[in-house]
Amino acid sequence: MPKRLNDEITFMILPHSGHTPFSFKMSWGVLVFCLTILFFGALFVIGTFFFALSVNSKLSDYQIVKSQNARQVEEIRQLKIESESLKKDLKRLSDEERELRSNLGISEPSDSTSKAKSDKSSSIEGITPIGSEDMGNLFGVTMDPRLANIKNELSIVRTQLSSRERSFLQISQIAKRKINEYASFPTGFPADGVITSYFGYRPAFGDFHPGIDVATSYGSPIYATGDGVVVFAGWYLSGYGMTVIIDHGNGYETIYAHDSAFAVRVGQRVRRGEVIAYIGLTGFTTGPHVHYEVHHYGRVINPMSVVGANPAEL
Repeated sequence: MPKRLNDEITFMILPHSGHTPFSFKMSWGVLVFCLTILFFGALFVIGTFFFALSVNSKLSDYQIVKSQNARQVEEIRQLKIESESLKKDLKRLSDEERELRSNLGISEPSDSTSKAKSDKSSSIEGITPIGSEDMGNLFGVTMDPRLANIKNELSIVRTQLSSRERSFLQISQIAKRKINEYASFPTGFPADGVITSYFGYRPAFGDFHPGIDVATSYGSPIYATGDGVVVFAGWYLSGYGMTVIIDHGNGYETIYAHDSAFAVRVGQRVRRGEVIAYIGLTGFTTGPHVHYEVHHYGRVINPMSVVGANPAEL
């Protein structure tokens, strides 16, 4: 090892091809300088290589985040459209439900959880693309909070729709029951004819008339005034002659007297407007007609108080 940098060393190159060898001299200072340059050059090249790899990785991450951001923006837009559509459907169903409950006389459900949730649900703001400053962390991807808010809102709306579905099922069951009840009320008219004697006291005869007489031609059809079950079809009392009695439920029974023939039998279920017998002259009568009575829990009532009446008001 030379003691001074100015000392020279000789480098000799001996070609294998037999050419003349050649040599050159270099001081230790120059050699150290060249090796230093070579070392730091190698470090620079290696550092540049790994830096390029890092930048390329980050650019790749940036493109991934950018792509995911675009997908989230589109998903937010689609979910927002779905949310608004569901809200409109929910409002329409709520309005229809309130109208149905009002018409059917059904009280509102005591569970107000859905309404509370609806009041707390927040509206979704307009959608704007996420800026580059929101992509500062290129090594992690987080969900856009707007997307989480919309999904939460959709969950609330779906819960409300499920609640409405259960409510509509309840209304449907009650409505079917009420329809059946209403159909059984004797609000129809027993025959196509003219009333010749009304309900109440008759001075001309000096008696109380417990029904109405509807006169028409002999053999004309007599109709059930409401849905029910035939509980009697035969000769009734002394003056009623051939008579049909129908039990309509809810305490209502109807009597159709002075028939000439029957179109139903005992135990048969009939519908309002269905032919049950035919106009006749049986029993005590002065002409072809049907004597029609309405009983409510065994008490005779004026048939005209229920003919054409709204069942909900009876």
